[in-house]
Amino acid sequence: MSHHPSPPDAEAGSPATIHADAHRLTETIHHLSHFLPAQGPIGVFIHHNTLHAFQHKKFEEAVVEAARMFGTEPYMREEAFQASFAAGRIRAEDIDVALQSEPDDEILSGGLRRRELYRKMLVPGLRPVTAETVTWELEEGSLQGGEIRQLIDVCMRSMSSLPAASVQPARPRDGILADQGLDLDDIVHPLLIKLSSAFFDQGLAYWSMPAREHGFFKACLTVLDQPMYLGTIVLKDLSRFVQAAKGRSSADYLLSTLQRFGVKESEWEEVLRHELLALPGWAGLMFRLEEEPGLAPHDRLPASLTDFLAVRMLLTLVAASSVLRDPKDWRSASPTALEEGPAHKLARAAQYAEAAHLVGIQAARLTALPVEQVRQFLQAVDRFPNWERRRIWQWAYERRHERQILLPMIEHVRRPGREVPDRLAAQVFFCIDEREESIRRHLEEVDPEIETLSAAGFFGVAMNYAGIDDAHGVALCPVVVKPAHAVREQPSAGHEDLYEKRKRLRRQWAMLVRNWWISSRTFVRGWLGTTVLGLFSIVPLAARVFSPRRYSRLIFWLNDSILPEPRTELAFTRAGEANDAIVDGLLSGFTTQEKVDRVAGLLGPAGLRKGMARLVVFLGHGSTSLNNPHESAHDCGACGGSRGGPNGRIFAAMANRPEVRSGLRERDIVIPDDTWFVGGYHDTCNDDVDLYDLEVVPESHRGDLARVRASLDNARARSAHERARRFEAAAWGISAEQGLHHVQGRAEHLAEPRPEYGHCTNAVCIVGRRSTTRGLFLDRRAFLNSYDATQDPDNDSLARILGAVIPVCGGISLEYYFSFVDNEGYGCGTKLPHNVTGLMGVMNGYEGDLRTGLPWQMVEIHEPVRILFVVETTPDRVLQTIHKSPLLWEFLDNRWIRLAAMDPIDGTVYAYRGGPPGEAIWERIEGTDEPLPEAPTSVAWYEGHREHLPLARITKAKSSNGKLTNTKEMVGV
Repeated sequence: MSHHPSPPDAEAGSPATIHADAHRLTETIHHLSHFLPAQGPIGVFIHHNTLHAFQHKKFEEAVVEAARMFGTEPYMREEAFQASFAAGRIRAEDIDVALQSEPDDEILSGGLRRRELYRKMLVPGLRPVTAETVTWELEEGSLQGGEIRQLIDVCMRSMSSLPAASVQPARPRDGILADQGLDLDDIVHPLLIKLSSAFFDQGLAYWSMPAREHGFFKACLTVLDQPMYLGTIVLKDLSRFVQAAKGRSSADYLLSTLQRFGVKESEWEEVLRHELLALPGWAGLMFRLEEEPGLAPHDRLPASLTDFLAVRMLLTLVAASSVLRDPKDWRSASPTALEEGPAHKLARAAQYAEAAHLVGIQAARLTALPVEQVRQFLQAVDRFPNWERRRIWQWAYERRHERQILLPMIEHVRRPGREVPDRLAAQVFFCIDEREESIRRHLEEVDPEIETLSAAGFFGVAMNYAGIDDAHGVALCPVVVKPAHAVREQPSAGHEDLYEKRKRLRRQWAMLVRNWWISSRTFVRGWLGTTVLGLFSIVPLAARVFSPRRYSRLIFWLNDSILPEPRTELAFTRAGEANDAIVDGLLSGFTTQEKVDRVAGLLGPAGLRKGMARLVVFLGHGSTSLNNPHESAHDCGACGGSRGGPNGRIFAAMANRPEVRSGLRERDIVIPDDTWFVGGYHDTCNDDVDLYDLEVVPESHRGDLARVRASLDNARARSAHERARRFEAAAWGISAEQGLHHVQGRAEHLAEPRPEYGHCTNAVCIVGRRSTTRGLFLDRRAFLNSYDATQDPDNDSLARILGAVIPVCGGISLEYYFSFVDNEGYGCGTKLPHNVTGLMGVMNGYEGDLRTGLPWQMVEIHEPVRILFVVETTPDRVLQTIHKSPLLWEFLDNRWIRLAAMDPIDGTVYAYRGGPPGEAIWERIEGTDEPLPEAPTSVAWYEGHREHLPLARITKAKSSNGKLTNTKEMVGV
């Protein structure tokens, strides 16, 4: 029933009173912001722990609490765990070990113990019976038969009646929905989504939202006050409420709105939390840009979560006032009943009966037992509900994974390694990214005199970088680091004219594209352009779809033919303190001492203090794909979600400077005079490898360079072939060259939802020497960070490494975990209905909440395990190092990650089981249940398999004549 709304300012309280409480309200909102997704704009996607707000709690407690709050799943479904058990991915011994920590008292006289009951409830397990399916199961399914029916009858009689339960309305929308069947969100959300999209738009809209430079609240009031605005049709009297809100701050207006709804200060947190979680994507983006406005790709806006809530409550108030005489009347709605109906009780009784049947209790025996004992049995079943069973399953699942990794590693270390030449032909540094594991392994297979190493992909050089074509700089470093130095790419001497010509041509092309874009949104020019020129778009569209690789090569050829490519260099040297500051207070380049610090900070921990190869290559990485909003999620996380090529380039340039090498010698790091560093870039999507500044490589090193380039070409083709085994569109039996062509085509395909799988295979992070993992097939599942504990007596290097890899790799692992176990709740669902909005994010269809997390196409083959860190040092050293950092200790102590230590002397491995240093519990890993198989080459091990594979030892890289031992591996790239 509709009522005439009360005056907008009624009972709002005096401005002075509202202002006095606004500070406490703002603090409440800031606290609630931690429950929102922390994902920024889609173009700078950074992986993080989805449940960061719960990280201060134990993992098992946190996932259940979050599941209740968000309506999500804490673990994989029980059916998935049981399927893993049937496939051998989980073994009976894993379940038995997991159950050892559970209480084991006697449940029934005569010998039934709690662990025995729980073991049977897991395997063979309770069949899923719900209120919707119980009748069918009784008549047609698994619950047929006299014995089970009798058990159900006995359990029904023994079930104590539950007290009536109910849930009180949490916010005005809930009360009105319960009382009148009207969902205010159906009215509020379409308007709020349109306003949010317009406010955040980064250049897609023809007209910008007016007054958005004054913040979301004032901009929305400006729009909502426009005559004939759509909102005035949907919400009657909207303009009257808008007029009453003008001239007030968002905090004051939000406070007065809460008072009009009768929300007490003690209820602010509960009400506002539900309001924020009704559209968590938009609310989360609002807060993310409030904290870091520089994340916006183009226009930096004064975002404010308080503004967002004020607009939301304004629209809610208007909608509520159209159906309530007084906004406080939402309180009078009847609580929503939660009392179980007959079908739910029958389903519960069926579960009790099946549990009794699993442990061999017959109906006659159950009937003969005293009522209290029967209820004790039912309570024992109740104490092991679905979530608790899945907790044990997860423990068993991760235990088997732990043994699949650690036992083969122990065996690999014990076996004799390959002979290493006195001096390697080359050393190639990659990012620690697990996607680089395969190309590293293949590179060492095709050329055993090359060694690969790894470090976080920004290579210790945190900088704000702008290339010659970039409008502004970007931070190339982890998000927890704020760069203090600016580096700019500039044309080399003699190439200034080419650069000016390039700028002129790019500007002309940009003006043409912009004019076309604007014209397409006008009535006459849009119709004319579509009619006349639309027909010609069929040709490039068809080429993109039917031959994406050839089409992309044609475009690259045209660009190279038309657009000049001047030789460039990096401006990264700062002579002294004069003229240090440039734009935004950044320092222009690095002093000699700063360069020495950065080069030493990477080479030292990796154990490279002397005897380096003649050629050392540093390859940053990123990912290039077409029509993929989540492309930045595939870039380098250590580079802030950007591409790390410039970091490899600048590190090489620093290490080549004579004054830097002189400073390094004072730190006992001696770079041979004939060692040359080269920077480069590896694209993990199309497996292209580019090397930079080759024109300055000394003539004496041209042969070394040719050898490394040939080996890299061979290795990247093999790596692409290995990656292609995961894609069902790739045929079996293809050559390495065909595998490379396949991944290159995926990267350029207009309609490919899986250009690459990203981090979906991540499961372990190994911090140690390359000799520990060289020749070991890790199935692209391991982050690898070079570290030599024998050269780190004070654990300083270990502290720096773990300070980076635990938050970064742990965040990646946890985001993949949660996006897999509940892809709709924690992830963003399938890519297929996604539409990009405002260059800020994706939403389903044309109107919805921003989807955060990872799409299903990025996680579908993932194994949801918490990442296992294997650190090559002693247990005491690694635990003391982690304990010194509150953040790292929180990750470990609250079980968001797992930890093992491998002794660098004898290879003994211990797994951490809890407790602080001095009282820690370490389990020595032993056994023969996970042997280490051998294979002559990587392709011989993985060919014909799409699933995850166990570790294997690769025994033979080349035959005596230097040719590949398996003709299928021959490549011609």
